[in-house]
Amino acid sequence: MSDDFKLTDTFRNVFLAGVGAVAVGAEKSKALIDTLVEKGEITVEQGKVLNQELKHKIDTTTDNIKTKAQANADAMRAAAAVPKGNDFSAMLNKLTPEQMEALKEQLAAKQADAASDTAEKTAAEKEDASDAANGADAEETGKE
Repeated sequence: MSDDFKLTDTFRNVFLAGVGAVAVGAEKSKALIDTLVEKGEITVEQGKVLNQELKHKIDTTTDNIKTKAQANADAMRAAAAVPKGNDFSAMLNKLTPEQMEALKEQLAAKQADAASDTAEKTAAEKEDASDAANGADAEETGKE
């Protein structure tokens, strides 16, 4: 019986060790899960804060870029000195004599092209009118 008692005690000890291991494992896993949840919550909060900071930085940067782009566009418009209306005096005052001469040549060429186009258009209109008149005369002759 003493062997049975030792064997029973051994089985009992193994069983209790298993139950103890499960209990310790459950406690450790609960502690580990609690720690992981806590770290996860902290990370999510930090992520939210970083996300808000990033959005703020993007908005600020976008506003700065828009402001600089508008200032650059205004400066380019001013530098180009595009005249408003028919007042070209400010632009002409900035031209060198060589640029002024080149401008005169380009204006003369444009005027010649415009005059040529007008003459061609007038000639074409006269020819169309002449053709129409000749057609009407031919119709009149054919009726008689």
